[in-house]
Amino acid sequence: MEHTLHSDYELGCQLPLEQWAWLNRTGAFEDPSLRPYVAQFPPLHLIENVSGLRSEQDFASHGVDLYAAVSMISPKPLTEYRNILDFGCGCGRLSRMFKGHPHELSGCDIDKRHIEWVSKNIDFMTASVSSIHPPLPYSNDQFDCVISISVFSHLNEKSQDEFLADLCRISQPGAYLFVSVHGENAMQRAAHEKPIREMIAVEEAPFQVAQQRLMEGGHAFILQRGHLTTTPEPRTRFPFFRKKRERLIQGAFEYGITFIPLSYIQSHWSRWFEIVDFRPGAIHNFQDLVVLSPKKAGGSVPAR
Repeated sequence: MEHTLHSDYELGCQLPLEQWAWLNRTGAFEDPSLRPYVAQFPPLHLIENVSGLRSEQDFASHGVDLYAAVSMISPKPLTEYRNILDFGCGCGRLSRMFKGHPHELSGCDIDKRHIEWVSKNIDFMTASVSSIHPPLPYSNDQFDCVISISVFSHLNEKSQDEFLADLCRISQPGAYLFVSVHGENAMQRAAHEKPIREMIAVEEAPFQVAQQRLMEGGHAFILQRGHLTTTPEPRTRFPFFRKKRERLIQGAFEYGITFIPLSYIQSHWSRWFEIVDFRPGAIHNFQDLVVLSPKKAGGSVPAR
């Protein structure tokens, strides 16, 4: 492609998408003089924590993919939104791509390590630590755009409903929300592709239950015992076999892998939102993207 002048790179995400994607995915790594035009990269241990990736370039490429997927499904250019929230921002995989955004950008995450790094290194975003339960630290009707990547794909149904209601509260009438989920496409790939199955790391019995639940049009949640799950493990006669995990969050919280079909989104999420669009496999031919708009007028919030 024909590259633009260095002075134009200062526009950041206001550049045409193709040029901004090239700069972040390729240009900043091939030409060190272009590095200042992209956002800083978190340390590798944070990159791996949020994505499983082990290099800055792979992390950058993932961020480009996320930004491009949301850009292509958005009813208007992302630079036209006046107040954007990256809900579950992690250490900035997507947020980095908003360098040069002409309006307000906020991000929140339950992991304090992520927010501490973002607050010091991504100066174009206001970052906040959020709780495992609502309310989020934002006012009613604050945002005209909310993006949530790889959050609802890991919540149990109770947490899902709590956060859907609160995202409705903080969204302006007419706002758009872009939410990724694991749907039928992800389930099929997990069932038939060994690398995908190894990536989600679930045992056969709960996976089969989840498959059946998805086929029935329900919310299929598989609990995982990772660094975010804080609910007690089943008791055993051998306490020394129980995993000892670093406590990163306070309170009882379940984290896992969640699969939900479009029919569930249409029947269940419609309590709070209009379903504007749905793109299966929009992210890496794995996660689906749902576009929502809150069912509210003049700041009113639907009853839960």
